[in-house]
Amino acid sequence: MCGTVCIRTSHYQNTYIRVWCIEELCYYICENADLLDESFASNELIDWIADECGLKELANRLKAVRRQSVKLESFVAEILNAANYVDEEELRRIGRVIRANRSMPETGRLMVLADYFLRGGNFMPALNTYIRLLGMEEGGPDERQLSRIYNNLGVIYARLFCFEEAAGYYMKAYELDPSEDIMFALLAAKRMQLGDMEYLEFLSSLETDTTVSAHLEEVMEQALKMYAASDRGKMTDEMRKLRIGSDRNEYAANAFNFLQDEKERYRKYMAE
Repeated sequence: MCGTVCIRTSHYQNTYIRVWCIEELCYYICENADLLDESFASNELIDWIADECGLKELANRLKAVRRQSVKLESFVAEILNAANYVDEEELRRIGRVIRANRSMPETGRLMVLADYFLRGGNFMPALNTYIRLLGMEEGGPDERQLSRIYNNLGVIYARLFCFEEAAGYYMKAYELDPSEDIMFALLAAKRMQLGDMEYLEFLSSLETDTTVSAHLEEVMEQALKMYAASDRGKMTDEMRKLRIGSDRNEYAANAFNFLQDEKERYRKYMAE
């Protein structure tokens, strides 16, 4: 098995993906052709192909392609053909995607990269890329892209349990695109951020009907029922019973172990 290499697909930053063999590299290319730019054809990648994969002839051909200043699609085609990974039709499709990406303005390329990070759960790189988009003075996002950026920033902060910040970004997205989906996300963030009375006050301040908020309450009620029926929900209920019982020592010991388990689960979640 080969050692790993960290794939670089953008001048902006790494995509934090490691591959172990030439087939995994080919799979990555096919699935993420819209992320590739000239920085993909790095010395590190060529050296990895030569030294770790043992494909020295392929590495030499890739060096020749780079010396000739041939387009990235030719570099990629050498890799895919060497592994006999795709047919001609798929190879042409990947070439078209790479050429389209080359002609895309910087805003579009950054949007693709930020969305990629978000889909993969890499929240901080996604957040930083969206913030970079917001800070662009020339050729920055249009109104449609701004709404998407604000919405996705809301998603990131909600996933990080920062519900006040999430609600703020959802509100900005809603002002640009007053859709029910964004309103639902906004109300969900507010529902998690505020107490019952504060949330009702917030609801009354909105000029909207109650359809979305009613749907949110149905979803939350269903989620609470599912949690109560789950193993973790049952464990929480047992902890509640111990708390109101007479054995305070048993409650304290169980509460400590429960919280340690929850902290560990949270750390693993944030590390993924």
